[in-house]
Amino acid sequence: MCQKILYVFAHPDDETFSCGGTICHFHQSGHEQILFCATRGEAGKTGNPPLCTQEELGDVRTQELKNALSILGMDRLILKNYGDGRLADKPFSTIVSELCSVMNEIRPDRIITFPPSGISGHPDHKVIQKATLTAVQNISFPTKLYYIVIPESIARFYSAPVSFVPDEHVTEKVDVSPYHQQIAKALAAHKTQHLSVERVFPGVLAGKTGQLRKFEHFQLVVDKTS
Repeated sequence: MCQKILYVFAHPDDETFSCGGTICHFHQSGHEQILFCATRGEAGKTGNPPLCTQEELGDVRTQELKNALSILGMDRLILKNYGDGRLADKPFSTIVSELCSVMNEIRPDRIITFPPSGISGHPDHKVIQKATLTAVQNISFPTKLYYIVIPESIARFYSAPVSFVPDEHVTEKVDVSPYHQQIAKALAAHKTQHLSVERVFPGVLAGKTGQLRKFEHFQLVVDKTS
């Protein structure tokens, strides 16, 4: 049966860095997928050498996001402009209310977002996680909320510092090895963020897809279907 899956992240590229292979997997399985992205990424890096001005970056990253989502197989993008690096300055209730409205419109069977750590510790990641959890707690239809997580047993293989969870917290994993080429292309589509791509996935922009993870791991946090 076709399911609806809603991803909730803070910045353009969060989706590809965290669970690009899962998006490919569910696209291949015929599920409908929607991304809610809270910002346009205008506070990020412009590349080295710069590929645009800082003032142009929000527009450039918006197009980069659309290009990456086309590669991964996302069906719909809901892009907001809450302000890159400024989610904590926005009224929390406003973000929660908008997420509730989106969830009630879509009625997804599965919702995926960051864990409380935000994985990288970015404040925007933490805000969007908390807002997503609060929204799920306030909706009434059946759904499941998952966090994309990194198990402790593989965290040591990451080239960049990440937050991890005990292995026993992982409730589901997706084999994303068949989608390494699509993941690499989607990462490359985020051209202005090539420094971050190389830091997290060394060599991938040069075609070394062996640096990509074999599995993406999830923790079931809220089950409103039972």
